[in-house]
Amino acid sequence: MKNLLFSTALFAALGTATLASAQTTPMPAPATDPVAVPLTPEQQAQRAADAKAAYDQQKQQTNASQQAARDTRSAMSDSKTQMRAQKKQMRAQKDQLKAQRKTEKENAAREKAARVQMKEEKKRAKAMK
Repeated sequence: MKNLLFSTALFAALGTATLASAQTTPMPAPATDPVAVPLTPEQQAQRAADAKAAYDQQKQQTNASQQAARDTRSAMSDSKTQMRAQKKQMRAQKDQLKAQRKTEKENAAREKAARVQMKEEKKRAKAMK
């Protein structure tokens, strides 16, 4: 029984040690590592040109994206300004309509008062006869 426990513990320890060494052991470098192979001046120039072209393309895409964002913000700002102006104009029209209706009501009230006064004057004139 003791031997069984001892052998199980030993087996577990060996398995753990094997896994630990497998995890810490570096992978062998590939045979065609670009750093290991010396480059000719033409290859170095080509790599530099490719890197610059990739950088320029990425920079151009970034600039285009930023410009699109600025254009969108500008369009949204313009739209917001237009909506504010439209609301202001609608409020002015609404106020003008209110004033017009108020004036019409006042005129109608004056006309009614004038008719009532005229009827009363007719009655007084009739009563005086």
